[in-house]
Amino acid sequence: MTRLWELLCALLRRARDRAAPVLAGAAALVRPAGRRAPEIVVVVGVVISVLLALVLVGAARNDAHIDANRAQAVAEVLEGGSRPHTYVRFTTVEGAVLTPEKGVFYPRGLEPGQLVEVEYDRTDPELVRVAGRTWAEGLVPVLLGLLGLWAVVGPAAWGLARRRRRRREAAQATAAWRRREEQRARDADGAEGSGGADEEPEMAGTARR
Repeated sequence: MTRLWELLCALLRRARDRAAPVLAGAAALVRPAGRRAPEIVVVVGVVISVLLALVLVGAARNDAHIDANRAQAVAEVLEGGSRPHTYVRFTTVEGAVLTPEKGVFYPRGLEPGQLVEVEYDRTDPELVRVAGRTWAEGLVPVLLGLLGLWAVVGPAAWGLARRRRRRREAAQATAAWRRREEQRARDADGAEGSGGADEEPEMAGTARR
């Protein structure tokens, strides 16, 4: 049992020794990013906001294609989908039976087996939406998402910036204190040196007398 424990400890020490340089390198890479944490948080918030805006832009573009070549049909809601990808099956005016791979746009409230009127693009029947619904359906959820996002990002960035500012002020105060201490030490050394120089002539004069 003792032998097994010693072997286990040796393996752990070896693993620690091998991991130490890797962890040190990772810490060196992460440390500069940590100093820019407030900016990084804001950039992440901006990127997510842009992505949410692009969702609306993409939906509006799809609606424009459908409106330019619109056709209508009655579709059956299929099972096995989810809210973002609710699948439907419908017959086009040309007689083709289609099940778009991306599902139907704006599927809120649809249930499997339900019959619903849809609008699609004649030139690209994969673009299909529930009749009467447009990109504006996603406007409120996106706005709520943006409000929730910046309700988190704003205070987080402010708190990180405040912490960084405090650390910087503390570092500056420590550096100033060290400079003052070093200056005092130099002044003290200078005073001792000048005192010794004054004593030497006096001692020399006494010796001559």
